[in-house]
Amino acid sequence: MDDISGEQTFPRINRLLEYVGNPQFSLKILHIAGTNGKETVSTFLTSILQHPESQRQKVLIGRYTTSFLLNARENICINNEAISLTEYTRIENKLVGVNESLSLRCNSLELLTGIALVYFAKNSCQWCIIETGSAGKQDPASIIAGQNRICCAITSVGRSDEAFLYKILSQISDCHSKNINRITPFTVLDGSNDELVKTTITKRCHDVGCQLKITDPSLGDCIIRTDSWGTLEIYHLLYNEEEYQIFNLRVAIAVLDYLNKEQKVSLSKNQLSKGLISIDWPRSLHRLNYCYESNSGKTIALLLDNANNAKAAQNLAGHLRAKYGETPLTFVIAITSGKRVPPLLDPLIRSQDHVIVTRFGSVVGMPWIQSLEPMHLFTFIKDRYTRNVNIQPDLQSVWNFIETTGLKTVVPVIVCGSLYICKELLRLHNCHLPV
Repeated sequence: MDDISGEQTFPRINRLLEYVGNPQFSLKILHIAGTNGKETVSTFLTSILQHPESQRQKVLIGRYTTSFLLNARENICINNEAISLTEYTRIENKLVGVNESLSLRCNSLELLTGIALVYFAKNSCQWCIIETGSAGKQDPASIIAGQNRICCAITSVGRSDEAFLYKILSQISDCHSKNINRITPFTVLDGSNDELVKTTITKRCHDVGCQLKITDPSLGDCIIRTDSWGTLEIYHLLYNEEEYQIFNLRVAIAVLDYLNKEQKVSLSKNQLSKGLISIDWPRSLHRLNYCYESNSGKTIALLLDNANNAKAAQNLAGHLRAKYGETPLTFVIAITSGKRVPPLLDPLIRSQDHVIVTRFGSVVGMPWIQSLEPMHLFTFIKDRYTRNVNIQPDLQSVWNFIETTGLKTVVPVIVCGSLYICKELLRLHNCHLPV
């Protein structure tokens, strides 16, 4: 089985793409993998590659990820603009038709990947940034062959995600084929990773002949050393209050440094600076008057923030303290299995707060993603933070509980802990809205 090319590994999506002309073969791919920081690295790369400003509309940078909140379209973008509904529907209908006529039985994630690749190829994107999901080599985005994957970047991989590390190895740098064109030529690894991660990836890259760059793991300064632009001192950017972002920036700059040295891009130090200053950061907080009953049209004010890593949880906590002070808050929490719980909840939950623990349902196309068992989470929260904690079996039960217990107040209920509880809630909201 050829893990890099995807042959035999993804017979359904390979046949689907073959039928529409194999759009992936015309693309130059930058693959981003890891537990945390993928979106940040992708944002850095997208902004910088679009510059200089005078050429911004001429340099087309496609971007695709399988992690989305409101709808799938928002994660297929060119120059940060999501694919239009008309174009999305047109490509989707075509691929669904092929899928049905050939009886391929592609799942929704495979179809979404196909839509992104067709869209990027049609628009002749100069670069495509593909954020790989947590499925590793099972992710449909892994069908990109080595000769099209110009570079791979691996961001932070959490200690609790060691299984994920072994999954991403095969798509990043594992190859059983003798064909050198099947091997990704260059991989960048975040140097702040655990030694196990660094040792494992270093060995794999050595075994297959993939050049590896491990970035500087120091946190004491904002210096980035490059071959193309010398030493960069990054002190003036708006995200500097999030000190850990220097790790993600080093990964992105290392990718660009490689591309520049290989003459695949031509970036000056000034263009690099302009790209960094012009970054459009995605917003985390999402306010919603959630419709939880389709018949009555009852709503409840919510604040959604997946807060699925330590820094995101700290940022959410800072917002809540600034806006609500010591006011008791109500949290609805579900956490993805495999995540370390203390870094996610330590900044957020206080003794005066009320917590409702629940779970999200199955994730379509990604059966490997599961919700942490609510009873384990309940016990942990009760022992560590507050005795005001309850369990509800699913999201729909949560709102009935809140209504009957009087927890529904003018202060919004905070929903957090995982991207997937936010996604499920938004899906239910859309289902409950009156037609």
